[in-house]
Amino acid sequence: MASYEEIHGKRVETFSSDPTLDSTYEGQVWFNSTSGTLKTLVTSDAWFSQAPTTSQHGDGAGCGTASATLLWGGYAPNNPPVTNATEEFNGTGWTTSGNYGSSFFRAGGAGPQTAALGVAGRTGNPAANQDDCYKYDGSSWTSTANYPASKNGVGVTGTQTAAIAVGGAPYVDTSFEFDGSSWTSSGTYPIARVGIRGAGTQTAGIFAGGSEPVISTATTYDGSSFSAIASINTARTLGTHSGNSGSSVLCGGVFPPGPSGATERWDGTSWTTSPATLASSGLGSGAGSMSNPAGNTSGLSAALRGPPSSYPTNTEEYAVSINTITPGAFSSGGNSSNAYYGRNGYGTQTAGLMFGGTTGGGVVYNKTEEYDGSSWTAGGNLPSSRSSIAAAGTQTAGMSNGGNIEPSGDESLEYDGSSWTALPNMAVGFRSGGGNGVLTSAIVTNGDDRDGVQIYNGSSWTSASNAPFSKTSLTGSGIGATSDDYLVAGGSNPATPAVVATSHIYNGSSWTATNNLVVARDGQFQFGTTSSAIGAAGGPASAPPYSTTTSMVWDGTTWATSPSLSVDRSGGARGGTSSAGLVCGGYPSNGTSGSPNSIATEEFTGETTAVNASTLTTG
Repeated sequence: MASYEEIHGKRVETFSSDPTLDSTYEGQVWFNSTSGTLKTLVTSDAWFSQAPTTSQHGDGAGCGTASATLLWGGYAPNNPPVTNATEEFNGTGWTTSGNYGSSFFRAGGAGPQTAALGVAGRTGNPAANQDDCYKYDGSSWTSTANYPASKNGVGVTGTQTAAIAVGGAPYVDTSFEFDGSSWTSSGTYPIARVGIRGAGTQTAGIFAGGSEPVISTATTYDGSSFSAIASINTARTLGTHSGNSGSSVLCGGVFPPGPSGATERWDGTSWTTSPATLASSGLGSGAGSMSNPAGNTSGLSAALRGPPSSYPTNTEEYAVSINTITPGAFSSGGNSSNAYYGRNGYGTQTAGLMFGGTTGGGVVYNKTEEYDGSSWTAGGNLPSSRSSIAAAGTQTAGMSNGGNIEPSGDESLEYDGSSWTALPNMAVGFRSGGGNGVLTSAIVTNGDDRDGVQIYNGSSWTSASNAPFSKTSLTGSGIGATSDDYLVAGGSNPATPAVVATSHIYNGSSWTATNNLVVARDGQFQFGTTSSAIGAAGGPASAPPYSTTTSMVWDGTTWATSPSLSVDRSGGARGGTSSAGLVCGGYPSNGTSGSPNSIATEEFTGETTAVNASTLTTG
């Protein structure tokens, strides 16, 4: 048998430890003399979780790439029965955009995220096929020429000005091309079906699957006619198809008797079933329906319609890479000993502090707890009981400001890692406000539906420029390293009354409105910096369900969806960064009398990417 050197023209190198790996090592082989193993670096297929959509889109439409996806319409039992909501995915999370022109499910979609085309579809009540078509410009939809027939489940690919559409229900074998202003008849598809999925361009497209019955037929399109190619391995309909005519990835859809999680890759000659499968299988859409240069190495699936009555908001991303991607997520930490809400805190994931709190009914507490990365232990108690406090600082140099404390709520305290001592009182007392900073440069905002702002410089408090908003329920909210670098989002305005989504940054002299939260929230657990932060859970504390598990991520410009907490809660303690965060305590979602407040701690770890070698043999 030929040796490695004879085949590849070079010898296997020997290292005492694995080299620092990057893409240049792909396909190479080396010997690790310490472990006695022969190793290599090769690509692998994987689906991994991404941030959930903001709402349900079962059997909806989508297009774009895995890092710039557009999703709209579909079944949404929580917004019954069919939605017109549109969402954009930026590779990290989802944000809402302009509503689709009609509330359809099973519409066709094509194009990139900023120039999409929506084709036909079906209404929910009354149920009827439609011929309406719409164009998207990156923010809003406008109507365009109607499809030649009222259909649902039409297979579409291409662009907003050069698309090809095939099939649809009632079942037909017709196809039509769109030039940006009108539809014209084109070639006949090999079989009359609905739910065919396309990828590629108007002159070099690829289509696969369909029903009923479910088929494995696949074809290419050259701009005038369809040609049969190798059949897909798993017959399916209404899946997600991304790539181009020479390289594509097909996943999900329905394969009786239920949804399929199977993933297949087309290499221009044949289909290969990937070892990676969708965790949340179903029918719907995601990235695709256009010519994606990433071909069969990238894909996205979101908010698929699962088995009957299942409309999850899960998002999964597909990658063929040398990297091992571990998505950002919350995980359980050590529980607190005290089931309170209205607590606050600060610090880091491995050196956190929280204090105060209430169980409701006017009962407040003075407990302080310190977190070491795994468990909470008792710290020095506050000199008196209080809740709904603003916080700033670190575990060994922190502040407690205002809150539910008689008579005026203007008390400010310093924590040195073991005990609390009095600082100068604030200029105005408040409760349920936001705050952050450090012991020498702290800020508190709002509270009690006020617009006031107060700054601490290490020795005294002064009033600053009023905020351009009045709101409360900001306990646990407020992000910033100093008083002149501060972000606060959400809260509630009892005068309206309403929970709000507004978000603002303060630079030490003036306020600037930013993009709003994806969903209005109060009592959020906000941690990070003004350029990178997480806003976890929270809720409309005045009405059921009182709190949620949903989270949002801030990238310095926009709020988008983020991985959810395991335990729903609002109004608790938080700390850390957007890649290593901490939350604990809070008000439960049911909010009923006597229901337990949360003692759960959750730690957030941001997404990580690592290059890992594979072991070939053991010496």
